Amino acid sequence: MLRILFYPLIAATLAVGITEIIPIAEWLIAHPLKYQYVGMGMAGYVLLTFIGFFNKNLEWLRTFSHELSHTVVGMMFLRKIHSFEAGVGEGVMSHSGGFRFGTIFISLAPYCLPIFTYLLLFLRELGAANSLYIFDIMIGVVTAFHIGCFRRQIGLHQTDITSVGAFRSALFIVAMWIVNLSVLLLSIRVGVLEAFKRLAIDYFEDLQRWSKIAIDFAAAHLGF
Repeated sequence: MLRILFYPLIAATLAVGITEIIPIAEWLIAHPLKYQYVGMGMAGYVLLTFIGFFNKNLEWLRTFSHELSHTVVGMMFLRKIHSFEAGVGEGVMSHSGGFRFGTIFISLAPYCLPIFTYLLLFLRELGAANSLYIFDIMIGVVTAFHIGCFRRQIGLHQTDITSVGAFRSALFIVAMWIVNLSVLLLSIRVGVLEAFKRLAIDYFEDLQRWSKIAIDFAAAHLGF
């Protein structure tokens, strides 16, 4: 049943996500200075990768963030976590219990959930107005780190992906990246809590509008 519902749900998420990210991207293009510190942070991360000490530990950090994403999302879906291990280039997280519904989220979390970015976005809510640029720089650093992680780790060699299916994984990851990018860009403007609120309302209204269009079309042309 869940597999049957996956494709219409993910298609709706993709369509709504693309619709909503377009005006967000247009605002970014019109107001690039609002994101200058995020850009500086991303550039700073690239420079950090040339520092010996940081670069030597980077592979472990990538593995740690990968397994942490599995763990956090597993806990969100009420899984019982048995173990969490992260080594250099190799890690494992085991869990049990919970509902089958959350399996795809847990399996694919490392490829589409920038967990440290979200942590800093929520901490940013607590910052004073004159210190937000510091958070924006750090957000740029960790976002660039996550992009590097996803680029290096994603592939058909990952059992996380093959267990879900390559095509289903690709659709899910792209849809979630569009959502995450929308939240990130909007959060820099209005804060993460307001960003979630606005996007939730906009997504719901879009789904309602498109559902009505689909029903009207079916009634007029298919005799429903």
